[in-house]
Amino acid sequence: MLVFKFPSVTSTQDLSEAIYTMINADKFVVVAEEQTKARGRYKREWYSPKGGLWFTYVIKGFNPERIPFTTLTVSLAIREVVGKYVDAYIRWPNDIVTRNGKVGGILVEGIVEGSKATVFIGAGIDTNVDSFPQGVKATSIKLETGKLTDNDELLKDVIGRIDYYLFLEDDKVIEGINKYLSIKNRTVKLLGKDWERQCKALFVDFMGRLVTECGIFEVEEVLRVEES
Repeated sequence: MLVFKFPSVTSTQDLSEAIYTMINADKFVVVAEEQTKARGRYKREWYSPKGGLWFTYVIKGFNPERIPFTTLTVSLAIREVVGKYVDAYIRWPNDIVTRNGKVGGILVEGIVEGSKATVFIGAGIDTNVDSFPQGVKATSIKLETGKLTDNDELLKDVIGRIDYYLFLEDDKVIEGINKYLSIKNRTVKLLGKDWERQCKALFVDFMGRLVTECGIFEVEEVLRVEES
């Protein structure tokens, strides 16, 4: 598989979306040592200094109907890999966390062309990051374990697990999400575009929605989940 490496980019996601038509390959990966204007869901700022693993995995000929569910699938895949290093969980729908904070995040976007789409699987994993700005509740594999991670080997492992989980049955994905759901049976704050609610999270249903004591929420309608 083609892997394009850069010392610094504004965003691997934006760069991938700009060049994908120029790349004569069904799959490729863009990796950067750092991102200067990285973004998460709803264009929230994504702190991406040197030391972490920042990449976008591009897959052409994708089923457009599968794009929304892919966020959960990729979250499960990355949790498995990160879980080899630290005790990792999934904060619905797209964060990988430890008990000390966020250690990774996923951003899945797609461009639909006719009956097919190109999907852009962006991910950031805080591997060898030494510190975070004040107010950023995050951690890294290095801070958790005191050991350095080989980002090249980690990338190979992550891409392999993503490819595996993309073909896993939906019910198996949901089963895995619920097994490692960090907010299960916990009171959380759900933030929408013009609303917020505090309630107890119960589980993720077969459609990938978060079921809580105060309602069922689609991935698209929740901007952020904050754990109590």
